Amino acid sequence: MTKAKPFLNILGFICLVSAITSPDGDCADPGASSKPNFLVVLTDDVGWGDYACYNPKSKITAPSVDRLAREGMRFTHAHTPAALCAPTRYSLLTGNYPWRGRAPGSTWGFHVPSQILPGQKTVANLLKDAGYHTAMFGKQGFGGEHAKLADGNPDFTKPMTEGLRAWGFDYSAIIPRGHQALPLLFLVNELPEVGADKIIQGKTVQRGACIDYSEPNWDHSKVGARLLDHAEKFLDLHQRERKDAPFFMHFCTDGGHAPYVPAEAIRGTPLKGQTKMTEHTDMVMEPDILLGKLMAMLEQRGLLANTVIYFTSDNGGLPYERGFGHDAVGGLRGKKGFIFEGGHRVPFIVRWPGKVAAGSVRDQFVCIHDIVPTLVELAGAKVPADQCLDAVSLAPVLLGQCDDSRPVRRAMLIDSAPGRDVNQDGGFTDASVVLTREGTVAATKKQAPAAKGQARAKGKATGKGKAKGAGKIRPEEAAKMPSHGIAHALYEGDFKLMLDVKNDAPAALYDLKNDLAEQKNLIADPAHAERVKRMDATYRAIRASKRSVDIIAAPPAQP
Repeated sequence: MTKAKPFLNILGFICLVSAITSPDGDCADPGASSKPNFLVVLTDDVGWGDYACYNPKSKITAPSVDRLAREGMRFTHAHTPAALCAPTRYSLLTGNYPWRGRAPGSTWGFHVPSQILPGQKTVANLLKDAGYHTAMFGKQGFGGEHAKLADGNPDFTKPMTEGLRAWGFDYSAIIPRGHQALPLLFLVNELPEVGADKIIQGKTVQRGACIDYSEPNWDHSKVGARLLDHAEKFLDLHQRERKDAPFFMHFCTDGGHAPYVPAEAIRGTPLKGQTKMTEHTDMVMEPDILLGKLMAMLEQRGLLANTVIYFTSDNGGLPYERGFGHDAVGGLRGKKGFIFEGGHRVPFIVRWPGKVAAGSVRDQFVCIHDIVPTLVELAGAKVPADQCLDAVSLAPVLLGQCDDSRPVRRAMLIDSAPGRDVNQDGGFTDASVVLTREGTVAATKKQAPAAKGQARAKGKATGKGKAKGAGKIRPEEAAKMPSHGIAHALYEGDFKLMLDVKNDAPAALYDLKNDLAEQKNLIADPAHAERVKRMDATYRAIRASKRSVDIIAAPPAQP
């Protein structure tokens, strides 16, 4: 026994070193929780082809995203539950399809009842119950009500009556509708960062209440840096007050979304003009810079090794710069808002040193709101049966228990933007619209767009002018339609069935394994008649269900 003591001492020393050193060389805090921390980085309007780890022809330099792909798992068949931001944002927090919220096409407004219905818990609620310290930063985009003044306008001196605290966030620094829409202000823990007495009120009214509020010196170009400042404040607060607890950070950058006003630099890293294309592509580059700064913050605090990082986008990209040789959708058909692949196939990368295989690639289809049950499972908790109704945990995939031969999903459902039908792809298929460096519009000889389309693209590029809504179907009309005014797509195996807006009926079928560009519609092919019938039945079963997990997570259907 006496002779064994030196060996045990050495073994104990080795165990201690192992406990405080990460597999990738990052130093971990020995007092930190054994549960992993979570950082979800959600970008805005970043497409499948915007970064080189997905599209080798990309013209945007993105070293931080490239690093994440080298050190983590990259999914090539990841989709948003909707081809538009607000519906996706609701789903990413709840694990529910967008139409399970307050409105089928989601809730967009300020100072209105939230898309999140009473009784629906967010991933922050579930993780907080599991002992996590939770925070949200950036674009919110799914409603929420403030205390009201006598005239019905929001009372900024009081916390929200329905807001981030109720949704499980201990700390928050958000822009209610992002930097593209009123009000233009940061709410920190539900109160104006500049103080209620400093807010400037305009005259724009919606639904009987003013939405026209802004900070006195609002600057679009400073949003990214301000988000980093708040993330750093939260991490410092966490280490002071909740050091032994794990944390969850939901970081939603506006980078990629109009108005395109890039900063000269963010914390010393140059941005404006770096892509040598347009202000739009400069803003698509911004999330990469923010990701790099966040990783540096975590590393400096000894938190990077035990933090699972998820990086994705809220919908597909905008291929304005094809004239520069850059294609935001990487050769896919469609763009943001549309039911074709370019509208909702997005980057999705997960890094977790020592747990997720570095440099790995998965091609099975997943939906980004699968993050919700994944986080809960990795936190050692369970999802209640009445929550997270339409998402499947990716933990078996991330941990190497399921490769592409054993998909975790049998089926997946995607929504278009309201009013965007199956015969529409946005008009960018032939590189018909590109932006110049100054944000003006140039039409190619292949397909000159309508003047209205040019004005809309220009308005989005410069932040000037008024962009029109996603569709022309009124909400009251959509409510009477079986489709709710939305085109839908069902995935099963290699096939994608698209259902139209007017009749909510099968209108297109594509074999994505052999036709990723969606050029050959197989809907009328007799050889696929039974497949169409079966997939249509699956679609209707999902739409009629109170909870679709048992349907979508079943073994893959056979051809």
